[in-house]
Amino acid sequence: MKLPPLNAVRAFDAAARHLNLRHAAGDLFVTPGAISQQVRQLEQWLGVRLFDRRARGVELTEAGAQFHAVVARSLRQIAQAAERLRPERNTVTVSVLPSLGTRWLVPRLEEFTRAHPQVQVRIDASLDLADFDSDGVDLAVRHVSVAPTDLESIPICEELMYPVCSPAYFAAHVHRGRLSAQARLLHEVSTRERFDYWERWLAQQGYDDIDAARGLYFSHEMLAADAAARGQGVAMLSHLLAADSVRRGELVLAAPLPLATGKRFMLVWPPGAQREPARLFRDWLAGAFAAAVMDAVRVLGSGAGARRAGAGAGAGAGAGAGAGATRPGSSATGGVSRSAASRAASTTPRPAPGAKRRR
Repeated sequence: MKLPPLNAVRAFDAAARHLNLRHAAGDLFVTPGAISQQVRQLEQWLGVRLFDRRARGVELTEAGAQFHAVVARSLRQIAQAAERLRPERNTVTVSVLPSLGTRWLVPRLEEFTRAHPQVQVRIDASLDLADFDSDGVDLAVRHVSVAPTDLESIPICEELMYPVCSPAYFAAHVHRGRLSAQARLLHEVSTRERFDYWERWLAQQGYDDIDAARGLYFSHEMLAADAAARGQGVAMLSHLLAADSVRRGELVLAAPLPLATGKRFMLVWPPGAQREPARLFRDWLAGAFAAAVMDAVRVLGSGAGARRAGAGAGAGAGAGAGAGATRPGSSATGGVSRSAASRAASTTPRPAPGAKRRR
């Protein structure tokens, strides 16, 4: 099997990512002419045209798009393999939902950096699912309906959504534990994976005088939370985010009963041995989530603990998030081996609960 010219492949990858020869040249610290020459060399070697030249850049042909999908994945896999072999690179990259990263993870991050100042943490706040083969991500916190079977994981909790508002808005628009008909609803309509839960919650609570579609709409849960704190209406927040804001006095529960969405939060990573920085952060994060779920129970009431991940798993499940990891292909409901549980809990600075399986 004969490989194409590898310098030409790198030039092609840069040009395909940017669809602009000047920007690709900047990536590789060469001239645009050098990129163009390398791409032509690769096209001649392959015997196909990879780009169509346009006035303002280039465009991949069908053959070029197919080839780049493989090239990009392969180059990133090479980069990741090299990174794993360089122990001096104490970096961990974590993919997390934007609202959870901004309002939950960042305020707690100093605890980890004080304990492990040698580890560099990179937070990738994204609504997209992490591609562990191509994105350079070590860990991801995800919001899912079904636990995947191809990743190792630690369950965090099932999602509960609480209606919250500012204390002043509560005084004006909540009477005898019920929202007034004039209450403004603050909606999150961010992604294909997230849903506007107001209609379900209103129906569950027996409201027939509030239009579920009325109100203000936001692309992220954190924006709805900020609007609620400023007295602009009532937002639906997950209990992990609501508990912090309620404890600080920024928000209050507009009603005590949450909506169980049927989704769950999970900490996931690819199978196989993890580098030390990733393992340290994974174990710390599992403990931080376990403590946060317990705190949500205390702050929001027993409703926040009714659907903790790991409920019914045995004596160790009371902390709300299992510390054990799920092996690829395992069930989302059974236990894990003691060795897996102890591995995930061994360096966690908080007391970690019993093991449970998930994505």
